[in-house]
Amino acid sequence: QGDLVAIDAEFVCVQPEESIISSSGSKEITSEPRNALARLSIIDCRTDDVIVDDYVLPREPVVDYLTRFSGIRQNDLDVSESPHHLVTPQEAYLKVRLLMERGCIFVGHGLSQDFRVINICIPPNQIIDTAEIFHQPNQRYISLRYLTNYALGRDMQQEVHDSIEDARAAHELYMKALSLKEEGKFDDYLMRLYAHGHRTQFKLGVVNDK
Repeated sequence: QGDLVAIDAEFVCVQPEESIISSSGSKEITSEPRNALARLSIIDCRTDDVIVDDYVLPREPVVDYLTRFSGIRQNDLDVSESPHHLVTPQEAYLKVRLLMERGCIFVGHGLSQDFRVINICIPPNQIIDTAEIFHQPNQRYISLRYLTNYALGRDMQQEVHDSIEDARAAHELYMKALSLKEEGKFDDYLMRLYAHGHRTQFKLGVVNDK
């Protein structure tokens, strides 16, 4: 009850965006792209142990593995070739549901999309979203990679995207925010984070001035 778990999910595309060119020459989207869950990683924040790291077999044919963003390749989801633990979407859903029903609190970055694709509704009091914590009203949301670079002083996902790394980074960012708030420094830190982001156009690799 109340145990903290860090979560991250990766997706593949099962339906591409469809559009037409209108009589005025403008592009009109007739069908939005649709994603399916392809990997689910969950970490027990008390021990830093990985308690779930499943690759998920989509119910529909994959049209784009979104490898640049997801780290998922075709053989990862091939039953005959995959070196990973493969589960169905229902099995992945049930694992998240079990943790929810046990009262676990989920920490992650941009969790609304993750839970939407998993197709589960988590009570708001069981969600800690670092995308919301490190956000100023009327400003853009900041990517996990940029936040990790600025707040934790390291780059991530330089070559291979990894959902376990994402989950751990979100937990570390949450702990960083707690520490800053306890010291009464969080609001000032957030202002400097955005100021630095605007100066660098939220690009990585620029020495920050924390």
